[in-house]
Amino acid sequence: MKKLIVAFACLAASLSIYAEKTEDMYVMRHTTQGSLFFISEIIFPSTDSKFSLPFDITYLNTSDSVSIKLTASSHALTTVDSVALVLEDSRYVCPVVKSIYKEKEKKHWIHRCDCAFTYEATKKCFVQPAAPQIVVYTPVGQQIFTMPEKKWQALHQHLVEIFMLIDASKR
Repeated sequence: MKKLIVAFACLAASLSIYAEKTEDMYVMRHTTQGSLFFISEIIFPSTDSKFSLPFDITYLNTSDSVSIKLTASSHALTTVDSVALVLEDSRYVCPVVKSIYKEKEKKHWIHRCDCAFTYEATKKCFVQPAAPQIVVYTPVGQQIFTMPEKKWQALHQHLVEIFMLIDASKR
């Protein structure tokens, strides 16, 4: 199992989110359970600290649930209580965050976790013209992450196309 996770992580690392082609940003595989879509790592900078928030998105088209695996960093060992996807007019909260691992890296802590959101909420957040905010809540406070407008515009067109492909696979 560990080798499978490492192989999948290597595949994800080899995909660049700033690729020129949408096809380079995701992987789609047919499984016995449906079509599996994996959108490679996206990185949102923090609005108030030096940390950034790398995350990837996995979706199985026979499910309503989207898995967003994110890597939150902090100066102290803590837990991620919840994660919210925030738009100007909407807020979608994952109240139960599954911890994958925690490790110390130099002077800060890395917390890899998994959040589940509905497909429609995830799609709404990532196909809108303005970048969503991702808010990570911990016992010591919250961290807010979003992408600068210029980078979001370059990424946005690819995400719209990927979600169109996902919708087409559901028919």
